[in-house]
Amino acid sequence: MAIINFNLNSNTINKAGQSTQATTENKESGTSSVTNDRPSATDTIALTESAKLVQHLEEQLKLLPVVDTEKVSQVRENLNSGNYQISSDTIADKFSQYESLLNAI
Repeated sequence: MAIINFNLNSNTINKAGQSTQATTENKESGTSSVTNDRPSATDTIALTESAKLVQHLEEQLKLLPVVDTEKVSQVRENLNSGNYQISSDTIADKFSQYESLLNAI
């Protein structure tokens, strides 16, 4: 929903926050002048210390890599050498935990 400002003196209509140019003519001298109507109020936002901390932490998280390349290279090396041990019990437990989390939603 837009807020509309009506300026009855210069016959202009504008949305709030937009500047307008109004031309006024001086009938005695025959000259015209252009004026800019601009909003005089400004909005300000103040963040709390916890909001600043959250913002800082979000910026730090963006700098971290998505994948742990060191762990990937270790697993790849163990797979290639045949030393990677697969535990079916551990995999089953992780699937069970994952399913219980999905059921909680």
